[in-house]
Amino acid sequence: LNKQVEKVLQIARIEKSGFELKNESLNLNEIILEVVGNCKTDNGRILNIKTQLDENVGEIIADRLHITNIFHNLLDNAIKYSTGNPEIAISTQLKHKTIYATVKDNGPGISKEYQKKVFQKFFRVPTGNVHNVKGFGLGLYYVKNICHAHRWIISLESEINKGSTFVIEIPVK
Repeated sequence: LNKQVEKVLQIARIEKSGFELKNESLNLNEIILEVVGNCKTDNGRILNIKTQLDENVGEIIADRLHITNIFHNLLDNAIKYSTGNPEIAISTQLKHKTIYATVKDNGPGISKEYQKKVFQKFFRVPTGNVHNVKGFGLGLYYVKNICHAHRWIISLESEINKGSTFVIEIPVK
């Protein structure tokens, strides 16, 4: 509950007064490995996270707190919404002056009609009257806003029963 309340307050602060990014030079691959290292599953499921990180990615200019939160949110969702043992793949790739950071899961997938809506505030994919996963629908809203503030693009590719893939495009100079 504390995590959820903190998320609501953080979103309210951002919306009310905006926020200033504290950009610094960061190694994206190191940030991702740190977030992966802090991931834990809480109900005895085996958590399998594979990383394929392009060594050519190097340094980016970003806000450490917010970029860490982006990957934490994406991993947390991948774990929470996967059935059985979560299979998650995280990759980075430098291609044509753009870094592609990808988080792919084996969850239930998201139908086409909801894929754009998942980035809206308070939106949760309808599951009937049963909500096995707790939350307010703020995580992906936050992720999209932080990506936008950094001038990055986030997109979703998903298919029912085949999982979801979130891709962040980070231009490099």
